Amino acid sequence: MAATIPFHDFGGDGPLLHFAHANAYPPACYRQFIDPFLTHYRVQSICHRPLWPTSDPADLQGDWQIIADDLIDFLEQQGWENVIGMGHSLGAVATMYAAVKRPSLFRALVLIEPVLLPPPVLQLAAAHPERAAEMPLVQSAVRRRNRWPSRQAAYQRFREKSVFARWSDEALWDYVNHALRKEGDELVLAFPREWEAQIYATPPQAVWDTLPQVSQPTLGLRGAETDTIFPEAWQMWQEKQSQATFQQIEGVGHMLTMERPLLVAETILNWLRKLEV
Repeated sequence: MAATIPFHDFGGDGPLLHFAHANAYPPACYRQFIDPFLTHYRVQSICHRPLWPTSDPADLQGDWQIIADDLIDFLEQQGWENVIGMGHSLGAVATMYAAVKRPSLFRALVLIEPVLLPPPVLQLAAAHPERAAEMPLVQSAVRRRNRWPSRQAAYQRFREKSVFARWSDEALWDYVNHALRKEGDELVLAFPREWEAQIYATPPQAVWDTLPQVSQPTLGLRGAETDTIFPEAWQMWQEKQSQATFQQIEGVGHMLTMERPLLVAETILNWLRKLEV
């Protein structure tokens, strides 16, 4: 554990809301999505351990519990309890794990596209960890380009990629400005590709056993065109967490927070208003 866990302070005024980011997307990449919350909440966001200067991908083995433990440690370092816990993808799973392990830290959860792979897929991954390197997402991460001569060059390259096709120019510039850091005369990935690959190679095994243990009011969000939460997993999630509220956002995929940031934010804010939290 880092002596003092780094975090991003979005600012804002009101009750505490913690946001946990996805694999490979540092907190500030979510600026457009987070901005609407700032008139209602004070928003803080842990920097997951891949963003720590001396972290080692080998520390992540078998599940994502270590990321959840980091979140617990961070909230304890800050002296916070009873916060609203919101997370996307990796961050949603970590928030859910942390809320079950330390329920007093959270009063409500917003789980945006958590990685809930079907049990047969998880069983296969657990039975054959040596084959993780063959997974397409792992191979893609390992091959990911990680150096650029300028932000403009990086932007132009990313603009051509299908993964960013639904992102506005402003959202893509947030990614360019915050997912790349200076190293000498070049720009490099702030979130190392080795860490990204290791996270993909160790899908969260305990999600289906953990979901029924969540005691906090929960909003679960899925993008209608997601490649992460398959229809059977979406149905299973609703069965496992039957007291939660679920909403599907049309016309978006797994990166809905960047594709339609204002719509997704307003959907969440409407739910929070009904809870009066």
